[in-house]
Amino acid sequence: MTPDELKSQIADDGVEFIYAMFVEMHGKPCAKLVPVTAIDDLLEVGAGFAGFAAGPLSQNPADPDILAIPDPDSYVQFPWQPNVAAMQCDATVEGELWPYAPRVILQQVLARAAEQNLVLK
Repeated sequence: MTPDELKSQIADDGVEFIYAMFVEMHGKPCAKLVPVTAIDDLLEVGAGFAGFAAGPLSQNPADPDILAIPDPDSYVQFPWQPNVAAMQCDATVEGELWPYAPRVILQQVLARAAEQNLVLK
């Protein structure tokens, strides 16, 4: 989904807030609630998290922040709260994918499987 398609879908759904989410190493979701008025910044820059404060992310206080870059294709509106949606994010540190994020690890495993012509159903 392109950013323009995403913005159109958000408007059609009447969504006012989006959870920018990623999952840390122990499966705990880390999220920030972002108003849709900041969607352009969210898509371009991401949502910032202090890695040390976000939980066990293999970072100490001196390490740089984690930026959660949303995947527009993961957009989902909450049926129990229609003005709120969520997007899964790729956790990045200084512009590089954070190697310990479960989503990143899964993407790497799926890419290796595809190289071997393996398909998950």
